[in-house]
Amino acid sequence: MALRIHFTADDLTRITVASRPDPMWELVNSLHILQRRPTVSAYAPWLRHVRQRLASSDLRSPIRLLTTLVPPRGDFPDFLTPPHKGGLEAARDLVLATPASRLRTELSGCYGQRRPSTWLRRLAEGERGARQELDGAFLTYFRELLAPQLHLIDDVVHADRAHHSRDVLAGGAERLLNTLSPSIRWEPPTLVADYPRDGDLHLGGRGISLVPSFFCTERPVTLIDPELPPVLVYPVSRRPASAGPLDGLPELLGRTRALALCALSSPCSTGELARRIGVSIGTASKHASVLRTTKLITSTRRGGEVVHALTPLGRELAQGRRGGAWCCGPDPA
Repeated sequence: MALRIHFTADDLTRITVASRPDPMWELVNSLHILQRRPTVSAYAPWLRHVRQRLASSDLRSPIRLLTTLVPPRGDFPDFLTPPHKGGLEAARDLVLATPASRLRTELSGCYGQRRPSTWLRRLAEGERGARQELDGAFLTYFRELLAPQLHLIDDVVHADRAHHSRDVLAGGAERLLNTLSPSIRWEPPTLVADYPRDGDLHLGGRGISLVPSFFCTERPVTLIDPELPPVLVYPVSRRPASAGPLDGLPELLGRTRALALCALSSPCSTGELARRIGVSIGTASKHASVLRTTKLITSTRRGGEVVHALTPLGRELAQGRRGGAWCCGPDPA
């Protein structure tokens, strides 16, 4: 079975790739992983973290609430993964603002003939208290189970995006579409993806947002409603980290500066670099200045922002230790 996404010539010029992990898609996809417990080694560190947190904190209530909406397999409501350009807070605001009519329609469509719980009925009616309980579950789950592992998620997603950026430069949009994932293939003018059921999505000139996801497994995910802005969430590629004799790099550069070098595998602005490594813009600017002085990066002004990119030497250093244990977050403030 397959999902067929039909492109027009205009759609090929309106493809975007998310610049960072989408918090709500990662949250939803991680709930699938949590309930199915796959034996994929890439998820082993996160599942160990989950077990440790479950042993020390009572997270059963928020998890139970979220898994009411997101089953191990099958449909979940579209309102959980709204399109946005911000982080978790912006996404949560959009979920909280979902009209009650949409809540009822989507929850009814996903639940079918199953008998909903009292809480789900309250949510379907748009009750304020039920919305707040859902938002609290989002925040607790993210803070306790996802935030401590964001360095790992960010690193893998940024590496995937950098890889596909090179695909675009080498062969344009069609090369990008043909190299997204082994479960996705480009058969012009249609993108064909392995999917739980047969379906067709006609873009009609709207373009599509491609969202790389750490917790997306073998097959991509899309929205149920074809009238919503088109999106395809696909599993990131996981290439083995290259081995090298650079174990002393953090001692040479400092842990956060080494992390900044690692984060620049794809060029970005100072603001984006700050978000990638979890520091202020001023701190990111200072680290970039040092890396530029040592000829590890270049910095170019484009309009109102400065864009940083690795030099050949900087790329060699970053790739030598990319994915190493020291890429685990910024220094304490």
